[in-house]
Amino acid sequence: MPTAIEEFLRAYSPVTMAREVANETQINGCTFKAGEMVLLSFPAANRDPEMFADADKVIIDRKENRHAAFGLGIHRCVGSNLARLEMTVAVEEFLKRIPEFRLTGPVTWSEGSVRGPRKLPLTFA
Repeated sequence: MPTAIEEFLRAYSPVTMAREVANETQINGCTFKAGEMVLLSFPAANRDPEMFADADKVIIDRKENRHAAFGLGIHRCVGSNLARLEMTVAVEEFLKRIPEFRLTGPVTWSEGSVRGPRKLPLTFA
């Protein structure tokens, strides 16, 4: 279960962050002006093929998984361990109660800085 939870976090990172540009700067030919907001896409970073083999596949027993779902360094989410625990309990309890299910349609995801499924059509066996 621990490796599966980490893989779900990597593949479906729940949070993105925005930061205000302090000083005008240019990166790869794109100019960012002071005062503009820049979205830091943790989900995109977690799909980097240079960091993750088969980056676009969900591999629930992935061994190397240094994802950025909760940020990095001093900006790492202080609640990340609680979030992992909550996610583990939720998945374990769901599987105890509903061990057999299947996806029956497209998943609709939320938009914005907090990501997650808003529509998850399942059929229970």
